[in-house]
Amino acid sequence: MRQILINIEPYEKRVIIVNNGLLEEFQVERNDQQRLAGNIYKGIIESIVPGIGAIFVNIGTAKNGFLYFKNIEEESIQSLIDEEIVIEKKSSKNKDLLSRLKKGQEIIVQVVKEPIGTKWPLLTTDISLPGKYLVLMPFNNTIGISKRIDSHKERARLKHILEEINMPDNVGCIARTESIGTEARELKLEFKYLSNLWSRIRYRSDKHKAPYILYEEYDLPLRIVRDYPDKTVDKILIDSKEEYKKIYRFVNSIQPSLKKKIFYYRGKRPLYEKDNLESQIEEIFRRKIFLKNGGSIIIEQTEGLVAIDVNTGKFTGRKDPEDTAFKTNTEAAIEIARQVMLRDIGGIVVIDFIDMAEKSHRRRVYETLENAFRRDKAKINIMPISPIGVVEMTRQRIRKNLESLAFHECPYCNGMGRIKTPATISIEALRRLEHVLKERRARQINLIAHPDVGDYIETSFAHVMNSLEKKFRKKVIIKKDSKLHVENVYFE
Repeated sequence: MRQILINIEPYEKRVIIVNNGLLEEFQVERNDQQRLAGNIYKGIIESIVPGIGAIFVNIGTAKNGFLYFKNIEEESIQSLIDEEIVIEKKSSKNKDLLSRLKKGQEIIVQVVKEPIGTKWPLLTTDISLPGKYLVLMPFNNTIGISKRIDSHKERARLKHILEEINMPDNVGCIARTESIGTEARELKLEFKYLSNLWSRIRYRSDKHKAPYILYEEYDLPLRIVRDYPDKTVDKILIDSKEEYKKIYRFVNSIQPSLKKKIFYYRGKRPLYEKDNLESQIEEIFRRKIFLKNGGSIIIEQTEGLVAIDVNTGKFTGRKDPEDTAFKTNTEAAIEIARQVMLRDIGGIVVIDFIDMAEKSHRRRVYETLENAFRRDKAKINIMPISPIGVVEMTRQRIRKNLESLAFHECPYCNGMGRIKTPATISIEALRRLEHVLKERRARQINLIAHPDVGDYIETSFAHVMNSLEKKFRKKVIIKKDSKLHVENVYFE
């Protein structure tokens, strides 16, 4: 049984996808972190840098957006520049744009990649509005079908339906994978909904001066419900009544048939305590993952790439070393794909499999790895296994991965290791505190933590502490001990 479990807390929202008790996907969104990817802004051009072929755009956030010339659709800037200018052919676009764009000019852009580290948010003017079945492209007259739809008959059917829709000039649409088997009426209704949404965005653009946010992408729970293929999901459980009502109303507007799968979780135990899910989440952050046959994989995050090493470990097999290597690599390929998707690892990934002499074994391990990534929604490119057992691959990176969200550079070892951030430790401490308040009879509980953690709880989660004290009618005192390791929190 595949389930989507949505956990809502005062400080963060977590979503996991579980298949028969095994964690398949985990995403988290914290309330104190700004989410940009998918948002549409009316921005102001701050500077044009021909040397790198890019424009810096002020979108009203801490960092200016970074817009490559190649990511500019000329139709999208036509309404924001002088009307007498004639649009030239795209082959000479870059040269023409330099003469038509200028500092201080307003432009509509969409964030396609979150700012990561020192990098700016990546922008495009090729706006896209995703729905359950379709993606509307207001400045692109393409009619497309998802590459994941293999059936020629189904592709032809969907294309025919999209061609029947009376789309305005320069407006295009793409049928998503979820559109397979969907009736024409539903597709046309969603196109109308997305068109109306775009009209509202343009209305806001006309009414407000830049920089201004015109459209904010849905938060994590709504994005998951919208984007995840509901045909493969048996149940959606939400542990917040308010969020349950919000998702129920949302689903009722986009796909009423999904309502029967949505349930409010009323259990006494926390939602993620079932099937040892909290432990499975904790395992996501471990360097070493053990395989069932005794082998292991080690995942190392570096500045430029992610290195994954496969080891036989305790598994020696009963036959020759070639057979041992093949069996370990086959199992590792499946687990590597699972871990990459769970951790949302992006960029360049290098996998060092155990050496295999036989070409047929290398081919079969490569095919196993490819098949394991088939359900991945991110764009990936996997190179064949080299004679020495190395695979090079790239995976689309849109937002920060889980490791960068939960950890920062360790001050105790000058960056040679890693520790959890005060925010992560505080959230875990509050989770444990709720259990302590529930289990212990004492009228007062002392929370003993490192000053960094204690200060963070007092400043960022004071409202949560007050809520817990009122709920359990107990007093919580925070005591700070600078001798404690920053990750250690005690209760007494």
